[in-house]
Amino acid sequence: MPAKNVVTSYLRIIATIAIIGFVFWYFSALVGYIIVAIFLSLMGNPLVKRLNKIRIGKRTMPHAVSATITLLTMLLIFGLFVLIIVPLIIKQANVISAIDVDEFVEYYRAPLISLNEFLVQYNVISSGETIAHYIEDQISDLLNLTQFTNFFANLVSATGSVFMGTFIILFLTFYFLLEENIAKNFILVLTPDEHAENIARVLHDSKLLLVKYFHGILLEIVIMMTIESAGLLIFDVPNALLIGFFGGLMNVIPYLGPIIGAVLGIILATLSELSMGNYDSLLITIITVIAVFGVANMVDNFVLQPQIYSRRVKAHPVEVFLVIIVGGKLAGIAGMILAIPTYTVIKVIAREFAQRMKLVKFLTQKM
Repeated sequence: MPAKNVVTSYLRIIATIAIIGFVFWYFSALVGYIIVAIFLSLMGNPLVKRLNKIRIGKRTMPHAVSATITLLTMLLIFGLFVLIIVPLIIKQANVISAIDVDEFVEYYRAPLISLNEFLVQYNVISSGETIAHYIEDQISDLLNLTQFTNFFANLVSATGSVFMGTFIILFLTFYFLLEENIAKNFILVLTPDEHAENIARVLHDSKLLLVKYFHGILLEIVIMMTIESAGLLIFDVPNALLIGFFGGLMNVIPYLGPIIGAVLGIILATLSELSMGNYDSLLITIITVIAVFGVANMVDNFVLQPQIYSRRVKAHPVEVFLVIIVGGKLAGIAGMILAIPTYTVIKVIAREFAQRMKLVKFLTQKM
């Protein structure tokens, strides 16, 4: 091929990538809705297929009915979570408002004075400052009713956009469930004929791997919620269900999630103990939360994650770790969450279009 044609071909590829990137950036909100809808449809497609096999007399379940039942089932599950979690959050808010700041500061006055003298001695704080006043101010800010009111005012003002986004996601999810290949067909329409067969294989293989991955992540979250909630309930930690819920939910963030969940759990448990005036058992509660999250994290690291990351997406643990780090560096928490699905699709594309490269062969040999 002449050098001029090669350059033109590369320029077209770069221009196409640039245009796609600009469209994704400009319509980022809509792209986000589409991604969520695709994710939900991938989670619901197995149920749709099962329902399609149900026979009513001599006829099978209509596909539109199967898609509707699946969407309603997903909404029901989400609604049950809301009914369980929202009262726990309200209870936690009441717990925070019941904390006696003056009593707390008075109880820890002696150790705080010693800590204050130590910090002043080593010029960490000035002689006019006190740790007690700082902690009292921070707790008072946390309990500030004005901030609480502003939070709900902002929540109400955002309700319109939330409802609009929810409607768009539900609408798209239903049609992705109803017409499983609608996104695939749209992509193939935009694909040149000479690459249509390759792209069709990429979409098929990517879908299989992503469905396995997303189901694995969902299973991991449910198992971690169960282990953490059960462990905290056994040791009678206050608000164990809410702590276990948030702790398990944080596992959607690879590696960093369990740490965030544990810190959040310690904060919630500490606030609950302070509201009840259980200052003597505060240290034991913190150690218990750390221990429960530590055991749960060991189960996650040695049992759940190898099943999800290595076997379901066909990648080496070191490979997965590096991809997640790069994703976090590029886009923070969102990058870490999307790193593995994005990398999986990239590997499938590379295997299809660049299978002669040694690096691609090495990375995709287990796929």
